[in-house]
Amino acid sequence: MASKSRLAKVSLPSDAEPGAELVQWSCREGYVYVPIPPAGSTGHRADKWDVDKWFKALNVELVASGDDMTVRLNDQQTGELFAECPLPSDGTPLTTAVEPVVDSSRYFVLRVVDKDTGKHAFIGLGFRERGDASSFTTGLDEYRKYLRRKQEADAMKADYERQESGEQGTYRDYSLKENIVIPLKIGNAKRQEAGGTSPGSNGSKAVDIVAQGVGALKLAPPPPPPQQQGETPNTQTEGSVDSPTAAAARDATGPSQGASPTSVPVGQDDVDEWGDFAGSVAT
Repeated sequence: MASKSRLAKVSLPSDAEPGAELVQWSCREGYVYVPIPPAGSTGHRADKWDVDKWFKALNVELVASGDDMTVRLNDQQTGELFAECPLPSDGTPLTTAVEPVVDSSRYFVLRVVDKDTGKHAFIGLGFRERGDASSFTTGLDEYRKYLRRKQEADAMKADYERQESGEQGTYRDYSLKENIVIPLKIGNAKRQEAGGTSPGSNGSKAVDIVAQGVGALKLAPPPPPPQQQGETPNTQTEGSVDSPTAAAARDATGPSQGASPTSVPVGQDDVDEWGDFAGSVAT
């Protein structure tokens, strides 16, 4: 069966209005047992309740209001308040208000209080699903941690105010002492020991390339300048082989002396990889 509870972290906005309430946790299926036998020498036991005969099924909520929290039991149909169990916020143990039984993790004893008369009574509370009971316990633990953090913060604030006012006494010193070394580990030490590159190695290579200039980059050479009109091409030495660029330049200016126009055929293999630069150049 899917759990019917939901849990939220115990915290209220700092600018929340006084009296504002926030439901931190709720469960639609909780069972109340009234009355319950008194506790024994080891505590309350659920096996003495006849757990198959509950008094009423109710909706269970953990409601926060400021620094206070209440276990609230409401009618499942109308939402009308049945009973509520305020949790102590003055340092008193929470078990004085909500006490788990000693023989099960799904049953608790609540100390419910009537706001109008101030009277209190002890009733039993049980959950069908173990996950709902676990979430209920987690909500109580979160509230307990919140109270502890608040108590520590209030003590630090009071200590600081006394110190600022010059009041005599022993105060906590939160400043860093001299000659304190704080070690910092950057990068993956195991990776470096294994011979891997450090996280900043790529950045170092980039810096080296910039320092060496464009020559460090392997780029193709720029295209040759275009042949000027009237310029006599260089003659080739005997036995030399024309490069594609020289052949293209000679074809553009005409055949040289002693060579027929068809002595060097221009084919697909003789096309200059930089394009055809023959022709007039605008001046």
